[in-house]
Amino acid sequence: MKSGVAMADITPEPGPVLQGHWSTNPSHSVLYPLEVRAIVFEEGAVRTAIATLDVIGVTKETTDRIRKRVEAACGIPGDHVMVACSHTHSAPATLPALGMEPPEGWMESIERETAASIVRAASDLKPVRMGLGCGSAHFNICRRPLPGTSGMMLNFGGIVDRRARVLLVEAEDGTPHAVLFHYSCHTTTKSGSEGSISPDYAGIGRRVIEDAMGCKALFLAGCFGNIRPAVINPETGGFKSATKAELDACGEELGREVVRVAGSLKTRRSSQLNARRTDVRITFGEHDPVEDLREKAADESTRGRLLTGPWASGVLEMIDSGGIPDSRATEMQLMAVGPLTCVTIPGEPVQEIGHAIEKRLRGLVDADDIWPVGYANDEIGYLCTDRHYEEGGYEPNAYPYYGEPARFQGEEQTIVQTAESLAKA
Repeated sequence: MKSGVAMADITPEPGPVLQGHWSTNPSHSVLYPLEVRAIVFEEGAVRTAIATLDVIGVTKETTDRIRKRVEAACGIPGDHVMVACSHTHSAPATLPALGMEPPEGWMESIERETAASIVRAASDLKPVRMGLGCGSAHFNICRRPLPGTSGMMLNFGGIVDRRARVLLVEAEDGTPHAVLFHYSCHTTTKSGSEGSISPDYAGIGRRVIEDAMGCKALFLAGCFGNIRPAVINPETGGFKSATKAELDACGEELGREVVRVAGSLKTRRSSQLNARRTDVRITFGEHDPVEDLREKAADESTRGRLLTGPWASGVLEMIDSGGIPDSRATEMQLMAVGPLTCVTIPGEPVQEIGHAIEKRLRGLVDADDIWPVGYANDEIGYLCTDRHYEEGGYEPNAYPYYGEPARFQGEEQTIVQTAESLAKA
């Protein structure tokens, strides 16, 4: 197998409001740059590409435009291209969410630089070997509310995945060529409402790896819809936005662990390389009661006027004109690279969905490890379990922020079954 790597800077000028934390404060500085990393693999006539972006997410339409550029420029099939986002909340808008729109020209720049990075990576391919490993980092925690509560909280008994998972790609002479690393924790260590542009802990970890190993590193997000950094306010005992030192400490912990794991790995040649994608529809449940929607439509608060009011008015118009759609169209993708199989999930999946995919695909794919990759190729909102809808809390009730007319239903089953179908195809 051969591989090539490339990168590009996509940092915009400060000024736009950053997307992810509800805020109207403009950004004022760049703490760390936003970047694209691309890696291409080739085995015989088969080529695949993974691009990692320091943005909160992309729509399927954005992914499709990147794929078309790549296919036209270097012939890699669109179905073989993955666009994976770090989900940083300290970058300007790239999604039609929270009532926000991207800065003028920025999406075009992102699409152009992402495709160009893939094309450059495809033009400089070298023989490689690969090795898989796993360590752990401990700054993440479940944020789901305890019974009888509704807000995010430090849930020390809740589900969490602390694996720091590593794919080392090594040149034939034994020098590091690239490192892919995977971790499950919201990239929300430092609040974007403070106005500093950054890729959060993922970019800091990437820098630590690259400085230590002399090769490019690519971050792949896990299923962290209900997982966030455990940065604690000592006065309240709850969450807080990190200081720069606390942000750096999280990224450095993850980066050092990836370096430690990569340094112990033995690599081998592999010829397994394939990718496939499929369209999928996520079913909507019942919409909010009409009276509740009317109340939200009339809300004159700042958030009501900018976000929930227009959203509720739009849902009411759908109902008056014949009803809301029965489902949301999106996609999923499976990509096998040597000893690793990745399955993309088009939104903010909770940790339980990631574990369910890993369990279901064991024995169905020829892989030493299976990485469920959230925030990839599309982002349609939070993807929860049936139990989460029964319990309530933020994640199952965040659909208005994504502009969806109603909450989803049965998405865990749909996503896991689709992953199984991709594995069997």
